[in-house]
Amino acid sequence: MSNNGNKTIARLKQQAELIVKGHILNPFWNSREARRKKRYKATYSSLMNYLHRYADEIKEQRPEPVKRGEEPERAFTIWYQGEENAPELVKACFRSMRRNLKQELVVLDEKTLFDWISLPEHIVRKWKEGKIAHTQFSDICRVELLYQHGGLWLDATDYVTSPVPDFIMNEDLFIFMAGDKIRGAYAFIQSCFIRAKKGNPVLGIWREANRIYWREEDSKIDYFVHHLLLKLSTEVNPIAKEAISKMPKIDQDPTHYLWPEHCMDEYSREKYDSLTKDTFFQKTNYKDSRLRNVPKGSIAEYILNS
Repeated sequence: MSNNGNKTIARLKQQAELIVKGHILNPFWNSREARRKKRYKATYSSLMNYLHRYADEIKEQRPEPVKRGEEPERAFTIWYQGEENAPELVKACFRSMRRNLKQELVVLDEKTLFDWISLPEHIVRKWKEGKIAHTQFSDICRVELLYQHGGLWLDATDYVTSPVPDFIMNEDLFIFMAGDKIRGAYAFIQSCFIRAKKGNPVLGIWREANRIYWREEDSKIDYFVHHLLLKLSTEVNPIAKEAISKMPKIDQDPTHYLWPEHCMDEYSREKYDSLTKDTFFQKTNYKDSRLRNVPKGSIAEYILNS
């Protein structure tokens, strides 16, 4: 049987495993939270079983040392259409980054991205063909940017409320772990913020895992495939495993305190400070339908005008 045939069968098995364990054998009389946890557990198990087909190749990756030199560390983000064409909430996030970060902010777009990174032909081609969606392509690019240049990655929807703490900046690598309160708790990490020094070996292995996956695949097996490729790398590659074990483990939940439940609440300095005190940024959502009718005096209005 061809390799494509094997992959098709493997994907069908993955979906079948998820349906059986995550849905059919997930009793409807259990609480919604209990059902969600069991579904996420089944999702994680089925996806990792599929991705293990690439484990042997990832295990052997040994990234070559990168000369760090004198390049200053920067903060990177992407808005494909250009900063001037971004939604107002995204523009507010960019302003918050420039206001609070000590590093220069580089906002990349489709025209400037390849001034900063180079990618294998098969990844660029599949992106242009639509096989790799913008979201997954951004996942690939953030790892490349930090591996090649070092510094910070922030999603365009990260609203920064204070400078990145020194204990994070002192790390060779820092990524928030997936919390338990939002969609995708099985994803292992949250990649909307990454701090890494140039040539970080975990990023070197992660970038190769991405290249291996997209060399063989023409679509994402899951929205969080990028995150789970890092998880697989830290399980099977001894270099990645040792390095990630030294990283502080802090979950992402505090970065989601403000927007989902409280952005339309009445703004007060006391409430805003209480919601943002536990971390240095808050994840927002420019697609939020509530932005069509933002209440006067709300936290969302404060953010949009800040």
